[in-house]
Amino acid sequence: MRIGFVTIGQSPRVDVVPEMTPILGDVEIIECGALDDLTLEEIQKLAPKEGDYVLVTRLRDGTQVKLSREKIVKHLQTCIEKLEKEVDVIGILCTGEFPELKSKKLLIEPSLLLLKVVESILPQGKLGVIIPSPDQIEETKEKWSYTGVETKILAVSPYLGKEEEIKEAARALKDRDLIVLDCIGYNLKAKEIVKDLTKKPVLLPRTLMAHVIRELVEGS
Repeated sequence: MRIGFVTIGQSPRVDVVPEMTPILGDVEIIECGALDDLTLEEIQKLAPKEGDYVLVTRLRDGTQVKLSREKIVKHLQTCIEKLEKEVDVIGILCTGEFPELKSKKLLIEPSLLLLKVVESILPQGKLGVIIPSPDQIEETKEKWSYTGVETKILAVSPYLGKEEEIKEAARALKDRDLIVLDCIGYNLKAKEIVKDLTKKPVLLPRTLMAHVIRELVEGS
């Protein structure tokens, strides 16, 4: 069984995929990055302008970059079309919303998974959301407004943020019933920190998606 992963940054995502592989089991993983074949100058042209839907990712060397969703979609679609010739299931390594993306194979978007899980387990209550950048707060408010629950949003970069910043955000979310780390860049350590400090359930996109993919391909 072959699984394809598409990142909005550069592949391989050595900061993400190794935490997913123990869950996925005995599968072959093929990665493609929207920025893989672009020069630094070309990447800089994809930066968001005021009013754009902002995405945050990392380059192969670990550098954090911000991208305009509208400018990156076509590059993601190119990756999908490349991978769907080789794999059985494709996962998007980003929690941004991409309704335009299409695939001939099963396409797993963690943003949709997160929304549906929260809707199903928290019909009422208080939701806490941690995102990479303050300039994503308005788009995140709109995204989570569809759940109809009271939402508090805080920003700490999974790539540049220090451990104390994650702890500070967690302390501010102690009154929440459920917390979502709304970026594929947050790792298991970040989840453990937030869970330990809040004593509340925490959803981590990378592992949630890995479990769903495992369910889809297990026994195939």
